[in-house]
Amino acid sequence: MLPLPRFWPCPRAHVIFDCDGVLVDSEAIANEASAAWATSLGWPMRAADARAHFLGLSDQAMYACIAGQIGHPIPPAAIAAFEALLKDRFAQDLKAIPGAVELVKHLFDRHVPLSVASSGQRDKVRTNLAKIGILDCFAGRTHSANDVAKAKPAPDLYLRAAHHAGGAPASCIAIEDSPNGVKAAVAAGMAVIGFAYETSIEALLGAGAHLVGETMAEIGALLDRSLDQ
Repeated sequence: MLPLPRFWPCPRAHVIFDCDGVLVDSEAIANEASAAWATSLGWPMRAADARAHFLGLSDQAMYACIAGQIGHPIPPAAIAAFEALLKDRFAQDLKAIPGAVELVKHLFDRHVPLSVASSGQRDKVRTNLAKIGILDCFAGRTHSANDVAKAKPAPDLYLRAAHHAGGAPASCIAIEDSPNGVKAAVAAGMAVIGFAYETSIEALLGAGAHLVGETMAEIGALLDRSLDQ
């Protein structure tokens, strides 16, 4: 296993998780629904296309992207219907990323400060974390695209999470599964572990991730090493 980078945060680091694709296995559901919706609006696409265009973007950025392609704004009623459909799909089908609940509870039991910094909407993030049983582990430290002027890949969301927890960005470790998310955390001055669950190792490293794990067990091992050094 590679050594930790020299700048790696000191023990007791603040760990900040992305949500979709890191804690909750929502990407496949969202990509399928987004592709069908975009197609109905006049931009034909498959789930793989939706992933390529929208991974790591806020909902508002996705809507703007679709509107640009179809040549006119999306009616508010269409957006409301899509969000209601996605909420129902998550309520029925959403599951935790394998090993994510165990890792969060392990860190919580170690009294490691934990936060979430997600491009998703505030209510969706909290609902999804509650569904997999770990909302309470974040002690109110759930931050979403609703809370900042600029979403990922801008650093605003990660800077907010660090400030809210009372720590410096340099003491934080971000866990991200998308290139946009990695770029946001790097721009905020944080150490970044890329989670190569569906995104390639090469794409995460290319975006600036300092280390990469392919499973939550690997992510946990890297975090434990940083906490025990």
